[in-house]
Amino acid sequence: MIFLKRIRQYRVYRRLVLSYLLLLTVTITLLSFILYSMFSARAVQEIDRSSKQMLAQVSYTANVVYDQIQDVTGQLLSDNEIMSFLYAKTDSKTVDYTANLFLNRIQGVYPFIKNLSVYNFTTGAYIDSLGLQPDPNIATADGTNTFGFYPRKVDSVTGKTSYRLLTFKIIPERSFAETPASAIVVDLDESYIRNTMRNLSGSAKDSLTFVMDASGTVLSHSNPEYFMADYASEHDYVRDILADTDGQGSFVRNLDREKYLVTYIKSSNLDWYFVSVRPYAELISNIYELRNWTILVVVLLVLAGAVTSFMLSGNIYNPIRTLLDKVNSTGGPPTATALMRYDEYEMLTEAFTEKIEMAKSMESTIDRSARALKDSYLALLLKGNANKIAVSAEMKREWESRLNGPCLTVILFKIDRYAAFREQYDSYNRGLIRFAVSNIAHELLSRSCRSDVANADEDETALILQSEQPLHEDHLHLVLGEIQDAVHHYYGIGLSVAIGDPCGAVSEIRDSYKSAQDCIESRLFLGHGCLASRTTMHRAGTEQAPRYPSAIEKKLIDAVKLGRQPAIRTHVSEFKAYLTGCTYTSAMQYTNFLMLGIIKEFEYITEWWGVDADQLYRTLDEFRAVETLEDIEQMITALAARIVDMLEENRKNTTVAKNAKLIEEIQQFVREQYAEHGLSLEAAADHVGFSAGYIGKLFKSMTGSTFNDYVTHIRMEEAKTFLAATNDSVAHIGERVGVYNVPYFTTLFKKKYGMTPSQYREQAAKEQDPV
Repeated sequence: MIFLKRIRQYRVYRRLVLSYLLLLTVTITLLSFILYSMFSARAVQEIDRSSKQMLAQVSYTANVVYDQIQDVTGQLLSDNEIMSFLYAKTDSKTVDYTANLFLNRIQGVYPFIKNLSVYNFTTGAYIDSLGLQPDPNIATADGTNTFGFYPRKVDSVTGKTSYRLLTFKIIPERSFAETPASAIVVDLDESYIRNTMRNLSGSAKDSLTFVMDASGTVLSHSNPEYFMADYASEHDYVRDILADTDGQGSFVRNLDREKYLVTYIKSSNLDWYFVSVRPYAELISNIYELRNWTILVVVLLVLAGAVTSFMLSGNIYNPIRTLLDKVNSTGGPPTATALMRYDEYEMLTEAFTEKIEMAKSMESTIDRSARALKDSYLALLLKGNANKIAVSAEMKREWESRLNGPCLTVILFKIDRYAAFREQYDSYNRGLIRFAVSNIAHELLSRSCRSDVANADEDETALILQSEQPLHEDHLHLVLGEIQDAVHHYYGIGLSVAIGDPCGAVSEIRDSYKSAQDCIESRLFLGHGCLASRTTMHRAGTEQAPRYPSAIEKKLIDAVKLGRQPAIRTHVSEFKAYLTGCTYTSAMQYTNFLMLGIIKEFEYITEWWGVDADQLYRTLDEFRAVETLEDIEQMITALAARIVDMLEENRKNTTVAKNAKLIEEIQQFVREQYAEHGLSLEAAADHVGFSAGYIGKLFKSMTGSTFNDYVTHIRMEEAKTFLAATNDSVAHIGERVGVYNVPYFTTLFKKKYGMTPSQYREQAAKEQDPV
């Protein structure tokens, strides 16, 4: 047969047949599986829904019981006889008798309550309505909680009757430090919950229904023998139920090699789980017969699909073979052996993919090269060197045609505090930020005019604006201010902006750029974030440049020699004010002269006292990064302060030892008294016989930290030791180190070590016992 021959010889034909066959097979199988699953799942959902309704009714009954227990507790706490019993200081038979009568009356109203009892731990008195022995765990279990619950088995006084009770314990007054003074206990009969579940669930064969608490302990079971059994440790599906945070759900699980449907719901009040476990086979009686019929129908449909696959694939191969002959390098039809060895689809794909990739690569390379050349051209155009770029005249004409104005203006953006910017970011990230700045500026300026970006130098970005007429400066200032705000908001970087003079031709763009550079020099006087133009740039106070202020230099040097910090700041401010009347060039020259004069005057200390000369000459390196008069003021003030410190250090060498001994005595005092809650700077100052203000300043200057920070450091270090070595509570450890407020202690510990005390204790335990 022809189709069998094609299958043996032609790979593409085989793939077509197999593809159709696989598609039909998968489709039929998937459709049948979906229909079967939908039917069985719908049936299981109905069973699951009915189980949840039953469990919800049981849960509702339990919640009603819980509410009534609260009502009973409220009645007991509002009764004078019960309150007299609970808070009696001595044992009184009369009080016990009247309280017992009230308990019996209350129990008669609520039949589901098996027993009511009250405890007075002060007198040791105990009364109940059923005649049971007092529970010895009442006084100790959960002593700090006002409400508690636990199941228990208890025998009667005669020992002939055993009760399964769900015990609710109420502590009238909560105490954090002492044993509770009294307690009220309400015992619910476990059979009440079991009978309720049995009445609602009916007689499902082999089904289990039980109630458990949040720890997996069985509170009620359709089989009473499992009362108080630990299901969490015995059954995996119980642990899955407890781990679910939704509060209700269902799933199918294999238990004892048989499939079961597990349905559960959680009580909102009691934190109980009501669980139903039903055999899956009983949910749908004919589910296995339905599965067999489904498989038979699938097989028949697959056979029919195989025939259809051969019919659909019969005429597809001929066009593919014709196309392959055209791209085959031999020019003739391949032999059957070649067709078995080569994949026709792969050969066609490689032929077309190669051509497409070559075209895309060439297009991408051309685009990148064109953008790079354009950026280089614009950068050279700003500096008047556009003729140095090696590109065709046609490309230059195309780029220059885009700068057709007729009014061209260069806007120059300078990054403020560029020295700090270079230290904070590497070259790659600096490039990304400059690119982002140019994009933001281009986007906002393009709203009112055309613009092109030209990155001239590393610390600046320039935009060439094109408009029909000179831009209105007030409107331009608003847009540039918006750009500064956007860059500062997104990147925390300040920008200073200069507006160049407008020009009317491409050849004059260099002059506009030069004027923008002249304007940006006004940043020295206007400060960071300035907007400078010909109308707003700084101008010297007089037409004739002032002379160098030698008198200010002399007064400043004299103040440094005398170590008078206020006078130093005054003379530096005087020098700064003098610079405001100078030109940019004069201001920079005079600043350099002043620093050289100061360094020359005090250079002798580098030889006499063995001081590193770099400490003086370092300021000259810092001068290169000066951008504003404030930077100059800070730089000169820092240089003067550095020299004053050198002079003072030589004078104070004799007192350093005394101060160090005093600080050591204070630190020893803190290490001995850190557990005292009232430890303060005043107490330490009294200990060494000095004032608190003097000790505070001395401690800060000698240790680099404040007295309170040192006390906190010692306390937290001791707390680490107690957390790792003891099992004491966090509150107790906080008291041991002098911090009685637990949240404040936790805050201090986390701020210092990056984790809470509990997390540190867990980490220390893992390090001590890596297994």
